[in-house]
Amino acid sequence: MTAAAHHYRTGEGRTFQLGRITLTFKTSATDTEGAYSLCEAIEPPGAEAGLHRHPTYDATHIICEGRYECRLGDATLMLGPGEMMFASRGTPHSIKSIGPEIGRELMISSPGGIFDAFIEDVTNAMAAAANGGPPAANKEIAAKYGIEFLA
Repeated sequence: MTAAAHHYRTGEGRTFQLGRITLTFKTSATDTEGAYSLCEAIEPPGAEAGLHRHPTYDATHIICEGRYECRLGDATLMLGPGEMMFASRGTPHSIKSIGPEIGRELMISSPGGIFDAFIEDVTNAMAAAANGGPPAANKEIAAKYGIEFLA
């Protein structure tokens, strides 16, 4: 079955709020027959994904706006608009918006569906905790998807 072509306007897609970071999934595994997911992240200065790795999918970070400090394996990188970072499966990496402006990046995860499901589970757990439920167990949720936080 061939995936249907689609046009997303600015602001369209499935959006999640993860702390101060806004994540909007433009395509998911269902759109790409499992090949990849594409997510736009809007990140104020100081927002970050700490050092982590995932053996279940590759992650490509394409910087559109802002400045980012990243770790990729043992290297520390400073990225700006037009630059990208590819973290192959299992490679420790982190990314932090360093400002002064709000950062915007596109993230491609391949195969698709794993990162999407992780974000949905984490944001649901955070919403439940905010409504009197148990605290969100983000590390346990991450482990369910093969994601390991290292710092």
